[in-house]
Amino acid sequence: MIKNFPQDRASKRKMLLDGVASIADTLKASGPKSEELGTLAPEAVSALRDAGMFRLKLCAEMGGAEADPVTEMLVLENLAYNDLTSGWCTMVGATAIASLGTFLTPSALAKVFQNGSIPTASISFFPAGRAKREGNGYRLSGRWRFNSGIRHAEWVVGGTVIEDAEPGQPPVMFSAIPAKDVTLYDNWGGVTGLRGTGSCDCSVENYFLPEDQGFVWDLLKPAPVRGGASYLLPPFAYVAKEHGSVAIGGARRALDELITIATTTRGTFRASKLDERQVVHRFIAEADLKLRSARALMHERYEALYEKVNAGHLPDGADIADVRAICVYATDAAISVATMAYHFAGNTGLHHPNVIGRLLRDLNTAGIHQVMSDTAYENHGKFRLGLPADPLA
Repeated sequence: MIKNFPQDRASKRKMLLDGVASIADTLKASGPKSEELGTLAPEAVSALRDAGMFRLKLCAEMGGAEADPVTEMLVLENLAYNDLTSGWCTMVGATAIASLGTFLTPSALAKVFQNGSIPTASISFFPAGRAKREGNGYRLSGRWRFNSGIRHAEWVVGGTVIEDAEPGQPPVMFSAIPAKDVTLYDNWGGVTGLRGTGSCDCSVENYFLPEDQGFVWDLLKPAPVRGGASYLLPPFAYVAKEHGSVAIGGARRALDELITIATTTRGTFRASKLDERQVVHRFIAEADLKLRSARALMHERYEALYEKVNAGHLPDGADIADVRAICVYATDAAISVATMAYHFAGNTGLHHPNVIGRLLRDLNTAGIHQVMSDTAYENHGKFRLGLPADPLA
């Protein structure tokens, strides 16, 4: 089990990627079981926790890796290559616990990180909660959707509108709630993709939330209580990179699975193997270049943005629109690759539980979850035209 992460970037990246490699076989084997269970398989949860993956984004002060954006993307891509469900749940869980470690006050930290332990968490960004001030806290009700990984979470974080916020005060906050206090709804089992993430709804009704368990993660000017430059990225820019990286990792796995089929099997009713067909040569080459170029663009842009915040400059609306559009493009490219891999895999990919079929479903569902994609492209276009972009896109 990883206890301490190195401080220098290269050593930290190597430790994290070595950690992924050490649990790769467990994650690959867990995929079908997670889908069958409708939640991340226990052995995958244990492997990810022991390898320190849920601490990927947590600030170093709280015992996390506090990985730089490119390291973060590499780790999530590699996790998703081995099992997209594990990559997705790590993505959500790491963001959730990082938000708690970064923005909570010391009094709340003592509740969440009891005796220095690091819990697991889930987060739903949509402000489905409604809260009103009451004494030294809030009276809260809400039902949050898409709570990936909630069945192995100890804390739940949900976007919340403060209905009686005073003028000049933030109208939206995040509520940190012990998972034992929420009602879970078993409404994820019939979904088409990402079934293994267990992203069911949860709710509270007339719940008293202590004031220190609410925190603000500003959409434009985050004010982290602790941690370094990464936490100065506004939330829409902070999370976009992980969606794109998980998608790239999943699509690369689908392509490699197709290459294995093409080079080792022969169809019952086809005289030639797939690797003897020129159209397959073209698809594999084009898919490889598409994934590599999208990945390189994400890494290049986030490295530049990281340098910007390290120099003390906050991202502007154009920055946010740009990185969101790039990461949505990466997801779209990944969906395209997985779809064609499924097409060429033919009868092999068709039968459950082949990994190509699962990746087809999971990546298309991830694309649905990547909300506001049209807005991201529209604002990227505005940015290129020299027009003001919506900073929230």
